[in-house]
Amino acid sequence: MPNFAAAVLAGGHSRRMGTDKAHLPHPRNGQTLLLYQLDLLATLNPTQLLVSARTGQELPPLPPHVIRVDDDGTRGPLAGIVSAMTASSCPHLLIIPVDLPQLTSEVLHSLLSQTTLSKGIYAVSPRSPEPLVVVLPRGLLSDLKVALEQNELSPRRLWAHSLASKMTPLPFEDAFLFQNWNRPQ
Repeated sequence: MPNFAAAVLAGGHSRRMGTDKAHLPHPRNGQTLLLYQLDLLATLNPTQLLVSARTGQELPPLPPHVIRVDDDGTRGPLAGIVSAMTASSCPHLLIIPVDLPQLTSEVLHSLLSQTTLSKGIYAVSPRSPEPLVVVLPRGLLSDLKVALEQNELSPRRLWAHSLASKMTPLPFEDAFLFQNWNRPQ
């Protein structure tokens, strides 16, 4: 994929965690989860690198080449996806959430290598679909905006139902790679 953008979704309210996940230390090196995920995406050489956050959300200092995009924080990850896609000028957008500290570049390479011009592709772990580990073609932006306007806010439901003909699931065997940090324990 010579021309794609990549974004970290970091705008969640982290209610179950009790603190903003973007600031949590990564278990491997103590770097914040947000900066770790940005570094992971940077290894893929995206044309643009973005962070989707809530308006007014304090983030760790971002590298100068990272574009911050905001939404009001009331409509979940789909609003962050739409904000990032709107800000991107690339034909595809790779998206990952801030709270998957075990995600690897190999998983992301697999997704990118299976991407087509017209269909999105998302990861499926042995436990369940991973709707926020996804590559979306720019052509889906209008569909996502319509879903947002109609309060169809669940990417999981969108990929599996109303947009199923435009999305491809890609299974992975290692559930550990998709272990998210939602609670302090």
